[in-house]
Amino acid sequence: MKESKLIEKFNKLEKQMAAVTNVLRKIIHDLGGVENLAQGTLTTLKTFMGEKEWDKVIKKLKEEENAVKDKPKNNKEKKLEL
Repeated sequence: MKESKLIEKFNKLEKQMAAVTNVLRKIIHDLGGVENLAQGTLTTLKTFMGEKEWDKVIKKLKEEENAVKDKPKNNKEKKLEL
């Protein structure tokens, strides 16, 4: 392969890598925004509900999560019954 062809392919690859890098940067930035939105929403909900009610909800969710973890896994397919 000629040197000019190799340089051309290298430049094309370099442009593609720059594009992928820019997309990943944008995704990371947007993910940070989603995280901030989620934290703000939870804080607002906690304030609206009150500390005691919030603690009850969190306790209930933890209990449900533990129940799901402790439940033995059934590898059989679940069928939709009508």
